[in-house]
Amino acid sequence: MRILIYTGKGGVGKTTVSSATAVLCAELGYKTIVISTDPAHSLSDSLSRKVGKYPVKITDKLYAQELDVNEELRLNWDKIQGFVVKFLSYQGFDRFIAEEFAIFPGLEELFSLLKISQYHDQKSYDVIIIDCAPTASTIRMLSFPDIVSWYMERFFPLERKLVKTIRPVAEKVVKFPLPSDDVYAQVEELYKKIEHTKKILTDVKKSSVRVVVNAEKMVIKESQRAYTYLNLFGFPVDLVIVNKIFPEEIQDKHFKKWKQTQSKHIETVKEAFSPIPIKISFLQDDEITGLDKLLKFAHNLYGDDDPTKVYYEGKPIQVEESNGRYFLKLKMPFFTKKELNIWVKNDELIIELPSFRRNIFLPYTLASAKIKEATLKDGILTVEFEKTKEG
Repeated sequence: MRILIYTGKGGVGKTTVSSATAVLCAELGYKTIVISTDPAHSLSDSLSRKVGKYPVKITDKLYAQELDVNEELRLNWDKIQGFVVKFLSYQGFDRFIAEEFAIFPGLEELFSLLKISQYHDQKSYDVIIIDCAPTASTIRMLSFPDIVSWYMERFFPLERKLVKTIRPVAEKVVKFPLPSDDVYAQVEELYKKIEHTKKILTDVKKSSVRVVVNAEKMVIKESQRAYTYLNLFGFPVDLVIVNKIFPEEIQDKHFKKWKQTQSKHIETVKEAFSPIPIKISFLQDDEITGLDKLLKFAHNLYGDDDPTKVYYEGKPIQVEESNGRYFLKLKMPFFTKKELNIWVKNDELIIELPSFRRNIFLPYTLASAKIKEATLKDGILTVEFEKTKEG
C-alpha cells in the first residue's frame, strides 16, 4: 500500500494534483481513493462527480471521499465532548458556547489521520491519496500525534489513577463533574489509534508527503518552513511539484518578465529542496476538471513514472554511533542557529523554533548521555551526545 499526502499553500493547485494523481493511479490498475481533508472541499468540482462523506465510486478502480468532520467527531469524540460540555456548563458557560469549546483546534485534521489508519488496516485500497487543507492545517494535523503522545506519556496514567481513587469522595464535595471511565477509555483508544497512524505515516516505504508550490517568492518561503516542520516531526517528503509554470509556447511580451521570474524561482526551489526530486507542471490552456483532463495533466506531470514510486527515501531523523559517541542528525533547512534553541530535559530532546516546539523522546542510550555540542551546517542539525560516567 502507498499513502501520498499532498500539501502546500492555499491556491497552489493541490486538489488538481491530488485528483490527477489518483486518476492516473487508477488507470495503472491500482484500487485508489482520493480523500479531501480541507473543510472547503473541491474534489467534486475537480472530478466533475458528486463526492460525499462516504467513499464514492468514480471509475472501476477510483474512489473519492470528502470527510465529514461532524461524523468523525461523533465516532471518536462523543464521550470526551460530552464530558467537556458538562464540565464547562458547571462553570457557568452557555451550553451552545460550551459545545463550541468542546471542539479543540486541530480535531478536524486529527480525524483525517484516523481515516487513513482505518483504510490501511482494512487493506481497502492499494493507494490512498490525501488532498490536504492549506499548509498550516497540514502541519497541525501531522504534529498532533506528537502532542497527544507527550500528554499521554507524561500525565494520563497518573491523572486517570488519581481520579479513579478520589472520585467516590470527591463527587460528594466538589462542584464540578469528574471524567468517567468511559471518557478515559475513549481517550486511551484515541491515543492508540493516533500512535498507530503515526507509525504508518512515518514509514518511508509506505507513506510520502509531497509539497506543491508555485514559482512565487511567498509560496516558496512558506513551503520551505513547512518542509522543515515536516522533517522535525519525522514525516518523509519525497517530491516537490512546481505547479502552474508558463509553457514555452507562451511568447507574449506581457508574460516575458513573468517567465524570467519563474525560471529564477524554479532554480531557487531546486537548490532549496535538494536532494528531494523536483517535477514541473505547466499551466494549461483551460480549467483542469473532469477525468480526461486530469489524466492528461497527470501524464504530463509524471511522464513515464509510476506516481506511487518512492522518489526519495532519506529519513528526516537519524542516530549514528562513532567511537562511543552518538550523533542525532535532523534535517533543519531554512533556519539559522540563532533561531534555534535546544536542550535536554529528563529523557526528552527539546527543539524550539520560532512559533514551534517539538519534544523528541530519546532512546535510553541518548537519554542517559549529555549534549556535548550542537551544530547546524548545510541544513543538517547535528546533536552530539557524550556518555556520562554514570551512564
